[in-house]
Amino acid sequence: MKVIGLTGGTGSGKSIVSAFLKQNGAYIIDADEIAHGIIERGKPAYEELTNYFGGAILDQDRNILRKKLGSIVFTNKEKLDFLNRCTHKYISQEIDKQIAERLKKRKDTCIVLDAPLLLEAKLENRCSEIWVVFAEEEVRARRIMERDNITYQEAKNRIGCQKNWEFYRQKANLVLDNSKDLQHLKRQLETIFYIRIGNGEKYENLY
Repeated sequence: MKVIGLTGGTGSGKSIVSAFLKQNGAYIIDADEIAHGIIERGKPAYEELTNYFGGAILDQDRNILRKKLGSIVFTNKEKLDFLNRCTHKYISQEIDKQIAERLKKRKDTCIVLDAPLLLEAKLENRCSEIWVVFAEEEVRARRIMERDNITYQEAKNRIGCQKNWEFYRQKANLVLDNSKDLQHLKRQLETIFYIRIGNGEKYENLY
């Protein structure tokens, strides 16, 4: 069974690709969902993060405010690097656990590891193929603004904290172009899923 690593810059549209694959029998491992879970009170990363960042990232009930944490790290590379070092090890452990469980069951068309920082966290060795979702930077910025209700500059800061497009392109076995409308992306997905997944053919770059 293939394990597909799905990644791309923030705002590129990975969630649309993930939803399509799930509808067609793929098991989705959502790294963002795992990341949210491990910073809850009593969970592995909580103490490390609160010791480092202090009360500035906590609400009145001493829960970590992800939006506040994001506003800090996306303007400070050193703090972003610490956040990634802290969380990646716990995320990797949970990902390995879920992959092992699904491979034993063998009930899925494929396993999809949906991870924005798939390559940065060195998770590609878990994957059979790396799929990257591409969108123009200005398109991504608009999507992030609408999705997270933030300013244009905040959206650009988030994009600027990630690797550039060339980094993703070099690592990709397949690139999905999501700079246009939804139908354009869906046509690519239908071709890939219905014709190529599981039959051993080589993937082609569609961008």
